[in-house]
Amino acid sequence: MTFDDGILTIYEVNNTAKPGNKPQIGLVKKSQHYFGFETVGVNRYYTALQAKQQIEALVHIWQDRQIHPQDICVLEDGEQYKIVMVQHTDIDGLRVTKLSLERIVEEYDIR
Repeated sequence: MTFDDGILTIYEVNNTAKPGNKPQIGLVKKSQHYFGFETVGVNRYYTALQAKQQIEALVHIWQDRQIHPQDICVLEDGEQYKIVMVQHTDIDGLRVTKLSLERIVEEYDIR
């Protein structure tokens, strides 16, 4: 298992407006991680479709229990993905977190 496909950034969706101003939804950085791509299996893909989600990517990072579904993942190419599922697991004695990602249409402002 390698983590050499690049660096991803995890953001939380939050109100980024200054106090007293109209609320403005944007992204607030939580963490950055080296990651590796995995194959999106047929079962995972079609199970997600049944739940009206379209999994476009599956990545693994060193375990981080501060990541939650609905957080936003941004890859090095700038594409934004909603984290649909977070799985904390052990693979060959290594603690990793697997993130199932769904591409989002309306991108957020990054602060």
